[in-house]
Amino acid sequence: MKKLTLYVATVTAIFGAQVQAAPGDVQLVGFVSPICEVTGLSTQLMDFGDVSQIQDLSVSGLNMKCNDVDGATVTLTSAEGGLESDDSEDYALTYDATFTPSDASFAAFTLNAPGGPGQNDVSVSNSYAGSSALATGFAASIEIITTETSPWAGGYSDTLTVNITSN
Repeated sequence: MKKLTLYVATVTAIFGAQVQAAPGDVQLVGFVSPICEVTGLSTQLMDFGDVSQIQDLSVSGLNMKCNDVDGATVTLTSAEGGLESDDSEDYALTYDATFTPSDASFAAFTLNAPGGPGQNDVSVSNSYAGSSALATGFAASIEIITTETSPWAGGYSDTLTVNITSN
């Protein structure tokens, strides 16, 4: 009986002892592609018509989206600093271009193209904080109003660029 008790005690000791295994881990990762863009504004011709009078144009159908948690900065840039005369190179008429997000919690801002001689690459920027609205996107528009007229014949032109970058 002594032997049986000894065997039972030995089996109990073997099965009752905790087995220590080396810890293991698994690394979990995920990814969301970065998107920061203004869409709906492809290269297009917007015609003011006769600039001997104040003119007004509206560009709608834009969509603004940036999924960077730090937000985004939108920049309007006038290549010529205004509507540049084809006949009097480097002389430009003034205009105001106002970028307006459809979401009222995001402020509109205006580029005041200064016109005059030698004004190139004039820009203005506005920074927006990161938010779920900005990450999913919303509509925007640009209204452009000439603020100066010209009595001189000939063409007048400019390139207005809208750029969005993550903060």
